[in-house]
Amino acid sequence: MEQDPFANFGEQQRSYELLEEHRQVLAADARELLQVNPMLQVVGLILEADASEATTMREALEKVTGQSFQGRGFLGVAPRNFVLHILRANAPATLDWLPASTSSAGTTQLPLVAITKHGVRFGVVACSP
Repeated sequence: MEQDPFANFGEQQRSYELLEEHRQVLAADARELLQVNPMLQVVGLILEADASEATTMREALEKVTGQSFQGRGFLGVAPRNFVLHILRANAPATLDWLPASTSSAGTTQLPLVAITKHGVRFGVVACSP
């Protein structure tokens, strides 16, 4: 049986809203990191708490901090390789959609990923240090 394409429309809209709401904060965080290490490739990452991919991020945060992040999502900047690992393990078809960290004009841009329970949305924001 074919799934209704509008079954998860609310979540699809939410992923768009998450990108719009947080793009400037994520860009500011990335600029701080890029001032210290201009060669670092980062991605702005938004994980809703009920997204299966959030488990990977929670486990990594718990390992580093020793604190519990059970039931929490994530909003922040993460290394591109880490984000690729999450996508490769959970949504390999999306790997081709992750924008590059440099535009065709050579300016720095921050790829953005919003992951909800039923979807992934990508965006990009200018991020020159």
